[in-house]
Formats: sequence, C-alpha cells, structure tokens
Amino acid sequence: MSNIGCNKCDRSFVDVTNEREACPKYWIAMLVQMNTEKKTSEKLTKLGIRNYVPTQTEIHQWSDRKKRIEKVVIPMVVFAYVNKRVEQEIKSYSFVYKLLSYPGQSEAAIIPEEQIDRLKFMLSNADSKVKVAETVFELGEKIEIVRGPLKGLCGELCYVEDRKPMVGVYLNLFGYICVEISKNDIGKI
Repeated sequence: MSNIGCNKCDRSFVDVTNEREACPKYWIAMLVQMNTEKKTSEKLTKLGIRNYVPTQTEIHQWSDRKKRIEKVVIPMVVFAYVNKRVEQEIKSYSFVYKLLSYPGQSEAAIIPEEQIDRLKFMLSNADSKVKVAETVFELGEKIEIVRGPLKGLCGELCYVEDRKPMVGVYLNLFGYICVEISKNDIGKI
C-alpha cells in the first residue's frame, strides 16, 4: 500500500515518519528562472528540503588570470527529494516555475534515486566536460552529417569508442569505411 498523499504523512510533526510508517520520498525536477539554480537551492536548503543542482568545475582563462567556476550542467533545473506534502508546498513557491513532468502527464515526474546517484558520480569523476545530449543516437542508426567538411554525407553510426562516435559508410566488398566525428555534427535521418 502506497503512502503517497496519505493523511498520516500530512499530520506528521517530523517530515520523515509518523505512527511507525515512513512517508516515501522521491526525487523530482523543477523548472526555475535562468541563472537562479544555486539561489533556489539555497532557499530550499533553508526550508529544510534536500535538493541537488548538477554542477561541474571548469577553469576559465582570461589574459591575466584563471578562475575556477562551478558551471550548472542542466540549466534552469533543480532536483528536490520530497514526499507528496512537500511536493505540494513547492508548487506554491514563487521561485519555482513548475514541476517537470513526462509528456502528456500532469503529475511531477519521479526520478529514480539511482539515476541521481549516477549523475553525481559522473559529475564528480569525469575528466572532461559533461554535456546533456539533446539527441540520443544508437548503433546502426542512419544519420547525416549536418556540419563541418563532410556536411551532407549520409551513413550509419557504426562504432563508439571513448566517447568518440564513428560514422560509417557501407561499401559492398569492403564493409564500413569509418570516420571519427563529433556528436554535435551529426543528425538523425
């Protein structure tokens, strides 16, 4: 039996348990104003709401100095670990535009904790800049090069090694002729 939205949880003095039942908590994503992710996180923390803003340290170089910057990886998004009661409260906060949901649904999308943990692990251990891929490509997918000197070439995504996709053009007798190319330079057909 699910306790989400139960009256027992709503009457709780502490945000965790009541009458020996745990109020289930889960991760949600909320849309906030551009460049206010960290301020929103501070406000939520002051309200006692556990939250997470995915950031990655970058070094910016100017002619006279270098500076470490905590760059937000997913702009305008803050994750919060809530129960149903806190989720309803968050909807009323002026600094939250809306809770993100799956297409065609009105309820906030629940994000599995394992995915948040993997995101945290990746951001804390990655050697290179982490980006959110707008398009997901699968091996064997028909693609077209949309930028660069090979623009217009159509082929198949045939190999991915060390975060470097290889685009292949199939030639009878020879197999695939492959070239390494940036994901930003390819699009789905």
